[in-house]
Amino acid sequence: MTEKSIVAKLRDALSDPVDSECKVVYILAETRKLLETYPPDPIPFALKLYCHWALHVDLENPGTTLQFLEKVETFVVSMLAGSKDIAAEHRMYREFVFLDTFRLQFRQFLQTYDLPTAVCDEDSRWHEFLEHYAGVIADGSLSCKTKANSLKVVSEVVFTKGRIRAASEKTYIPFGLVWTIILLDGKKLAVEVRASAPVGNEILGSVITLH
Repeated sequence: MTEKSIVAKLRDALSDPVDSECKVVYILAETRKLLETYPPDPIPFALKLYCHWALHVDLENPGTTLQFLEKVETFVVSMLAGSKDIAAEHRMYREFVFLDTFRLQFRQFLQTYDLPTAVCDEDSRWHEFLEHYAGVIADGSLSCKTKANSLKVVSEVVFTKGRIRAASEKTYIPFGLVWTIILLDGKKLAVEVRASAPVGNEILGSVITLH
């Protein structure tokens, strides 16, 4: 399939509201085709990660995953040593919990192909998109690992969806995220991350458990 034909399909799909799980899957599947066939430089990692999760395809290419896993390793080493870089931890979480980076990279991707960006521009449309995305990933997980030997602690990170937020909760995203960080020694570090926005102020919390 040519680049032009994929872009044309995306244009048709994005011309209407993205108001169903089927539409979310279709749009992200076509987006992934462009990312895989005509890869930009640098690779938009968050966008690629969430496309793969929707399609239940794990990420294993070192060129894509290594930089992210190195950030996770720095976080794990610091935590196991009993010290925490709160600012660095918040930056890492923000990319994948508040989904700011996903939204930004998706908008930039659409702009590159002169495609409609309303799904990213308007808060109401973006939140609707996320609600349907939550349904798509409800029963699946995403494994992020690398075959490179440069990591000394982390083997793999598995993303799963946490609980759906109640309609009465004022939240920045409609679902929580659980990261299971699998270490090379066989231990598992479970990080449940929650984001909320009472009175318009973003709050990020996490519960970390070592198994």
